[in-house]
Amino acid sequence: MGAEPRALPVRRHQAELLMRRLLLWPCLALCAPPILAGAQPAGRPQAGLAWDFSLPALDGGRFVRLSDQQGPVLVNFWSRDCPPCVTELPRLQAFADAHPTWTVLLVSTDTPAAATEFVRAHAITLPVLRPGGNVAALMRSAGNRVGALPFTVATRAARVCDGQLGALSATDLRRIAGACADARAPAKATP
Repeated sequence: MGAEPRALPVRRHQAELLMRRLLLWPCLALCAPPILAGAQPAGRPQAGLAWDFSLPALDGGRFVRLSDQQGPVLVNFWSRDCPPCVTELPRLQAFADAHPTWTVLLVSTDTPAAATEFVRAHAITLPVLRPGGNVAALMRSAGNRVGALPFTVATRAARVCDGQLGALSATDLRRIAGACADARAPAKATP
């Protein structure tokens, strides 16, 4: 009888180990193919992806089409209620000022009135666009499958070079600028 109480915890431990192993293999079988196939992280845009949109400017005066922009373009999705978004806006403004060949477009997820008030109060001079009805679908089409903010996509000739889900540091901006500098625009056919 004295050995029986010790045997029960050993058997329970062995049963737990067996259950963990039985659960591990199906998880590996489900997770390994996307990893081995080189799947992108949930919020990382796929380089080379063709991406285009046409959105109204915040003031409603004109539409901005991504593919009409010359040179590299940085598109940043943000909200005034997102602390990392607010933190990176001055960094994006400084990036645009230091890189005149780049176009930096801000896509606000706020109402037009709230976004207008915010950019005026914070002296943001970058173009601000309104996503209209389904901002989540627009972000998803660029690789943000989780729909989180901030989200930034860099393009050249309407093809994704790089991007990031989450706040951008100065190092991230240098990486993105380098990725787009290395990306070559597709050659245009001559008639």
